[in-house]
Formats: sequence, structure tokens, C-alpha cells
Amino acid sequence: MKTLINKKKIGVWLPKRLFQALKREIQVYNQSTDENQLNLAKAAYIMNLLFHIPLSREKKYEDGWIPICSETLRRIYNYPIYIKFLQNEGFLDKRIKEYSTSSNECRKYKLGMTYMKHILDFHWVEDNTHFIKRTNEYKIDRMELADVKCAHLTKWFNPELLTIDYTSAMKFVKENYHEDSHINKRNKRILTIKSIQNKCWNYSRQGLDNRLHSIFTSLPKDLRRFVRYNQEELISLDIKNSQPFIYASLLNQLLNPSINRLNNYLNNEYNILHTSIMSEVFRNTLNYNEIEVFINQVLDGTFYELYGDLLYNEGLVSKDVFGHCYISQPKKIRGTWVNIQTKYETLRKASKDIVIQSLFSSEKCHSKFINIFMNKYPEIYRITQFIKANREKNYFPVLLQNIEANCVLDYCTRRISEIYPDMPLFTIHDSIVTTTQYEHILKMEFNRLLGLYFGINPKLETEYWRQGLSTAC
Repeated sequence: MKTLINKKKIGVWLPKRLFQALKREIQVYNQSTDENQLNLAKAAYIMNLLFHIPLSREKKYEDGWIPICSETLRRIYNYPIYIKFLQNEGFLDKRIKEYSTSSNECRKYKLGMTYMKHILDFHWVEDNTHFIKRTNEYKIDRMELADVKCAHLTKWFNPELLTIDYTSAMKFVKENYHEDSHINKRNKRILTIKSIQNKCWNYSRQGLDNRLHSIFTSLPKDLRRFVRYNQEELISLDIKNSQPFIYASLLNQLLNPSINRLNNYLNNEYNILHTSIMSEVFRNTLNYNEIEVFINQVLDGTFYELYGDLLYNEGLVSKDVFGHCYISQPKKIRGTWVNIQTKYETLRKASKDIVIQSLFSSEKCHSKFINIFMNKYPEIYRITQFIKANREKNYFPVLLQNIEANCVLDYCTRRISEIYPDMPLFTIHDSIVTTTQYEHILKMEFNRLLGLYFGINPKLETEYWRQGLSTAC
């Protein structure tokens, strides 16, 4: 673990005006009472969550109510006093709703009206409180667990070597995200830039998806051009159509059962799924021609494009003169269903979003988008529902994410690091990042190892971070 954490200070992301007001009001409060003195670090940390949580989860919390679980707040001694203070001083609102522990839901809070649409800034808060020590020990524990699981990757996480052209990056954000409607995108980029600049970031490999989460996975694509590692430029190699490809590799096992790393992984980790999906009773009822068409479209890298054209021709996606695409979908906000229009930069991105929704949605969900998928690929839809039947809500996406993590983190990068121990390696879920001098080696080895793992080879796409250009290979 190269990332070092000072146990006496934490970094928080808050607008300057809010941070200064918080310092001032805490001082006034503490001067007015001898009991329950408030600590700036604790109050700033709570307020920081109201910015950090929604920025780390795009397209969520559009109504402004942010869930903060009690497990997080319990690290703060007497946290209800802090919540009451922040609420009384107008820093946040607490949702008034009957609450019970059996509901398994976090309490929700909203940023005070005075501080909405403000630009984030980074602040160090330092003192000897037990809270700071515990908070940083929690981060360290998470990083150490990731070190155990994939030390061949985390050994490269050195904040001293990861740099960003701060001036150019901030200028880019200011020029491209200056409108009020861009506030969240602007703040997300500022958070990332200042995290790298202040060497205040960590990593983990926890959760159901088993993915490695780091500053690389939270880095917006349009900021990659400003990032260097050890003063060297970076490139990434992505699995094109990653989620459909992993699913296609599962389907390929139905058509052409073979021994490969995927087959071994399913036997070891998902034996129930493997036994069910390979059963002769189920296999004998399949439409093999449709499955082959789906697999071939995914393998040649055209699946999202072809499906996007279908959605557009069906009138479910609209375009403007600039090529931007729009999709309207009903969404429940504050108990009322309203049509929300989502903008996409390209038809491919719109198609990808709809495909993921169609594959991962509940069997009870029958939107117009799912009906299109079901009519176009009835056999694929039937298999998908078969896999998800009588399982947890997120079973299918978690399955695909775990296969991806096992392939990229535990097989491909591990094997590459054994052969090329001096090659810097980072991952962004389905892609591997390295410095430009190792580009050709990465292409050769990643492609070879993917073939060994899945039994079939996906299309790979190379992105040159400095130029912001992508090329298929």
C-alpha cells in the first residue's frame, strides 16, 4: 500500500462559503455553552457527505434527498447533536418521515437552500480527535484488504507519482461546465482534480461487485488527458461491449461447452447457476440461431450501434441537430410519476443504457424499452429471466460484475504482472491502464489472456489519454 494516511487530519470537500460559515457558527455555538462542545472535523465530515455521496453515484438522488446510513454516522460520538445543530443553522434539512430499523433504509438529508449550486473546494481539517483516527483507520483497513486481494495492482497506487496538470484541468472545467445545469458535473471534476492534487485519495475492493475502486475508476473521461503517472502518458485498453460480451461468453457455453477459466470460475463460485443453465432439459428448448446472431453482433463490436438504430427507428430515442440523443422515461419523484428526459452524447451511449436496463430489470417490469428487447431477442430475454428466477434482485448484474473482476483483476493483470513486473498496471473495471511504453505488450497479452479465460475474444479499444482518442483493435 503506497497511499499513506495521516491519522490526525482528514480531507473534506465543501464550498468555501459553507466551510467558513460552519467554522464561524461552531465557534459561536461553543462559546454559548460548556456542554456538548462541537468539533469542526465532525460537522464538516457530515456536510461533506451531502456532496460526496451524490457525486459518486450518477443519476441518483435527483430530488436532493441523500441517504446517510447510521453506521456511517455512528463513528461520530453524539452525532444526533451535530444533526440538530446543522439543521437549526440551515446547513441541512432532515427528511420528516416515520422511520424504523426494520425498514432497512437510511435516513435522508438535504443540503440547505443557501448552499445549493455552490462550487466545491478542498479543505484539510486537522486535530487529535478520536473520530479522525477512526475514520482514517477505516480507510486503511479497506485498503489493506484490497492489498491482500490484488497486491499486484495496489502496489502501483502511489499518490506521489500520480499527477494532474492542475491549472489546465481547472481551466477546462471552468470553460466547459460553467452553466448552472452543469453544477454536479463541474463539482465532480473539481473533486477529482483536487483529490489528485492534494494526494487525498484511497482505494478498496469490497462490496458485492468485487471490483477494485480507486481514483482511476472515479476519474471522468474528459479529465484523463491531464493525468500522468511518473511523468509518463497513459493509455487504456477496454473490452468493447463489456457486459454484453461477458453475457455472450456465458451463452457461448450453451452452444459450445468447453473448458476455460470462465467455466472453472462458474463451477467454483456459481455452481448452482452453472448446473441450471447447462441442464440438458433447458438446452434442448433453445433457439440456437438467435443466440448465435446475438453472440456475433457482440463479438464484432456492433451490438450497441445496431440496437441504437433499432431504438431510434422505433421512435424511442430522439436526436437534435448536434447528434445528441434523448430518451424520456417515467420516474417516481416524491410519490408522483413524471417523465424525465435524459440526454446522451451519442446514440451508442443511449443504447448501452437501455440494454443494461433491459437485461438487469425485474421480471415484473414491462416498459416499452424492455418490450423492444424482448421482441428483438426473445430467446436472450428468456434465458436472462431463467437466470434471474428466484434469485436476489441484483443477482444477474452482480454475477457479470464478478466475472469481470475475476477475469481482469485476478487473472489477466495478475498474469501480466508476473511476466512484466516493472509494468505499471491500473484498472477501470473492464479496462487495463498502463504507460504508453507498454502499449504493444498490453495489447498482445490482454487479448491472449481474454481468449484463454472466455474461450472467445472480444473487440478491444485503445484510448490514448493525452489525445483523448480511441481506436478499435
